[in-house]
Amino acid sequence: MIGYLKDADKLALESFPVCIVGAGAAGISLAAKLSRLGKRVLLIEGGGWNETPEILDAYVGKATSPHPQTTEFRYQRFGGTTHLWGGRCVPFDSHDFQQRDHVPESGWPAGAEDIASYYPEALEFCDAGNNDFAISAFGPKTKPIFSEITYLTPDLNEYIERYSLPTDFGKKFRQELTASKNVHVLLETRCISLNCLPDQPDKIASITLHDGNQSFTLKVNEVVLAGGCIDVTRLMLISRQKNPALSYLDASLGKYYACHYDLIFGALRFQGEKPVFDFQKTLEGVYARRKLQFSPQFQAQHGLLNAAFRLHFPAYADPSHGSGVLSTIYLAKSILKPEYQTILNHGTSQPDQNRQLLKHVRNVFLDIGSVVAFTYQWLFKIKLAKRKVPYTLIANRNGTYPLEFNSEQVQDINNRIELLDEVDRFGMPRVSVHWKLTGLDIASGIKYFNLLKELFERTKSCRLEFDQNELEKSMKNALPVGGHHMGTTRMGNNPSESVVDANCKVHGISNLHIASSSVFTTNSHANPTLTIVALALRLADHLNRSAVCSKGVNNEGVTKS
Repeated sequence: MIGYLKDADKLALESFPVCIVGAGAAGISLAAKLSRLGKRVLLIEGGGWNETPEILDAYVGKATSPHPQTTEFRYQRFGGTTHLWGGRCVPFDSHDFQQRDHVPESGWPAGAEDIASYYPEALEFCDAGNNDFAISAFGPKTKPIFSEITYLTPDLNEYIERYSLPTDFGKKFRQELTASKNVHVLLETRCISLNCLPDQPDKIASITLHDGNQSFTLKVNEVVLAGGCIDVTRLMLISRQKNPALSYLDASLGKYYACHYDLIFGALRFQGEKPVFDFQKTLEGVYARRKLQFSPQFQAQHGLLNAAFRLHFPAYADPSHGSGVLSTIYLAKSILKPEYQTILNHGTSQPDQNRQLLKHVRNVFLDIGSVVAFTYQWLFKIKLAKRKVPYTLIANRNGTYPLEFNSEQVQDINNRIELLDEVDRFGMPRVSVHWKLTGLDIASGIKYFNLLKELFERTKSCRLEFDQNELEKSMKNALPVGGHHMGTTRMGNNPSESVVDANCKVHGISNLHIASSSVFTTNSHANPTLTIVALALRLADHLNRSAVCSKGVNNEGVTKS
């Protein structure tokens, strides 16, 4: 069932063996799977069905530029950020879990690599099809992205990235969790503290909940923090502040924060053929796109982080593309928030706004046929379709393609999340996010473009063109990917170097687990959602195998079986 704290039987809430804090991709996946296994779960969500100004206040904080503000790209509601998720599903590569000599702080603990074995189930939860990321997923006779790429293997390889519907987990699982006799969801209920008893610092005895009007301390048996990276870290830091016995976590807690960083740069020019640029459907009907990656061996040889390239469309805001469709989209989206306008314009600003708008209007009139055709596609393949085309892809008329570069970031101890003195309406300290690119991040990105340029020079039909000075300048100013927050309760074997173990249990606390991108030891180039879901499904099996799911807490606070 789904309800609110004010209507709940408080004593009955203590009978649930597992309490999950956060109803986003991780929390809902964990709750749904445990329910299907016949286990009883209390799922607590700080938001409701929609965002409100009061709820948004909980995300207000500070962030160093160019990191997005703490209210951006985060949703506190049932379903979490999957409400605005674009649907891209990309797995970690096998070498992402391994210790790499050229990547500081790399190497997940033994056993963590089996997270990848949960990708098939995670893809099902995400509605993204089969666990197949080869181009043959389009069919046995699929042609490569361009004919001469076969000359560049094994150094450069082609894979696909899959897309969900996009799937809003709140909408998808609402009916299942409402009907479930095993799950009780509390909406608009914020967990504001994890509480240990003075004589039992190795166990969470209770959690404090608040619905904006009243607070309630709930005795618990097992707690899983399943919110976003920033929110989970904030709650852990607040609990550490109240429980000095948890000081052994200080070496890692809140530290090693990372985002993927993104750059759209260069001009990839083809002669004699057009590359595969559009979305295609896999054999099971899932939209997917091509991407290019250097092999793990090539990355190690050149000291590179893991990254991927995609062919990109020209900047919407630059009317020289001549496309009536792109100009129509730009004109329609010019009222968006500044951060989204930056994405549309490849991270640059446009001077002389009025003059640019007139050029866009001219493009629309001169290319009205394409605009009409696109309107039809938008209506039937995006607006009304259950499985939607993820976004608009229109090639530059001059035959060149900017490259979109997405890279993992070194998890550096100086990138961190800290508590501020200022508090929100629940009395919880707000957070400050400190983020910047490291020297290795920048150097790796520059190498990527230079090495790719060298590889393309082996071909007859493809050249990558850019100015070296502009590359170095642009890479230093590369932007963090807004919603990809990772690493501040990282996974490892040693409590002096990590916060959770290979099973996501917090070191030194017997009944606290974390299912969040905050546990990522390294972050690959991959969007985190698929791996977050896989991590949560793996944790569900772990909890199910343990005695945790068969226990509850009675009203005297004594554990019962």
